[in-house]
This record gives sequence, C-alpha cells and structure tokens, in this order.
Amino acid sequence: MNKLFLILVAASGFLVSTPVKSQSVDASLTQAYSAFDDATTYSQYLSATNRFKQIAKQNPQYWLANYYAALSIAIVSFQEPNNDNKDPMLDEADAFFKKIEPLDSTNEEVAILGGLLAQARLSVAPESRHSKYGTMANTYFATAKKINPDNPRIYYLQGNFLFYIPKVMGGGAEKALPLFQKAEDLFADDPSCMLRDITTPYWGKDIDEYMIKLCKEKINGK
Repeated sequence: MNKLFLILVAASGFLVSTPVKSQSVDASLTQAYSAFDDATTYSQYLSATNRFKQIAKQNPQYWLANYYAALSIAIVSFQEPNNDNKDPMLDEADAFFKKIEPLDSTNEEVAILGGLLAQARLSVAPESRHSKYGTMANTYFATAKKINPDNPRIYYLQGNFLFYIPKVMGGGAEKALPLFQKAEDLFADDPSCMLRDITTPYWGKDIDEYMIKLCKEKINGK
C-alpha cells in the first residue's frame, strides 16, 4: 500500500471529546496503519483492516477512525480474490464513509476517498458500471481539485484508473503516465510525506513511483 493524509476537520461533531482520547485513538490508528503498510499478504492486509474497523466502531464520532476504516476496506477490495465478496465489503466501507461524507465539500481527502470507493465499485463490473461509477469518481475528484488542486492523490488515482482502461477506450499507459508524473512532482513538494503523521495523509507516493516505472516499461514494449 503506502502512506496517508492531510485534512482540515470542518465539523466539530467528528471530533473526539478530549485531546487525550484523540491522542490515544491516533496512537491506535498509527499502529494499525503500520501493520497495513508492512503487509505483504492478503491475510495481513485483512487483519490490519479489521483493526481499523474495530477502532472506528469504538470511536464512531471520530472522523479519522471512519476514514481509515473505509480507506483500508477499499484498498483490500481490489485484492479480494472472489469477485462476489467485493460489493459486500464495499457496502461496509460505505457505512463508514457516510459518517464523514458531509466533510467532502471542505476536506479534499474525504472527497478523494469518495472517488476511490467509486473506482472500487466500478472495478467489480467495469463494463456495466463504467457510466455510473466513472462519473461518480470524476465528480468526487473535481470536488477535491476545487479544494486543493495540488493534492497528489487526485492525479495518482486518475492515472491508475486510466492505466487499466483499454487503449481503444481512451486509456492505457501513455494516457496514464502524465498523471502519475504530475502526482510525482506534487508528492515531492508535499510536506505530509516528510511528516508521516497519521493525521496528515501521505499515502500514494511509493505506488505512484511504481506505476510510473510500469507505464514506461509498457510504452517501451518491455
């Protein structure tokens, strides 16, 4: 996976009751994220995701707990080997996301998460879902760009989407590469990548670099 998040909390209802509790939950999220980031097998990713879910259920009013729970489920859904299991997984992710979705007009990370969840839904059945979920993802990314057009995760996810679309449908490595490269430039200037704090999203840099390499190999016929 990679690293995660910079967010302005815009609604007091999503704050925990005391700073001490917030720090305690953040420490738990950090531990869960470390396990997720170090995971190399599906079962390890799933175990870390279950920890995120547990934290969110124990802290239902804390937006970051819901954020990480939904994010980790979305990422794991792409790795789920049984296609029939993906929608139920994403239903669970949506339940966490709905608790923080009201923040998406002021918090680009929440809007980006909405776009990722839409892409995950689309991947379950690309041909039949492209119109609905492709449009939904683009709407979320457009919202994120209005808030902060320099967020690198927007362009990484847009590039990732194009990479897996056939050339004949307007996708492919050539179309995706400029978006990955734009994300790379923005990641280089993103202070969250240096802070590596659980409360300031920093995920995406490593996988973006990998996708740039993959694009160049495909373009060069390797």
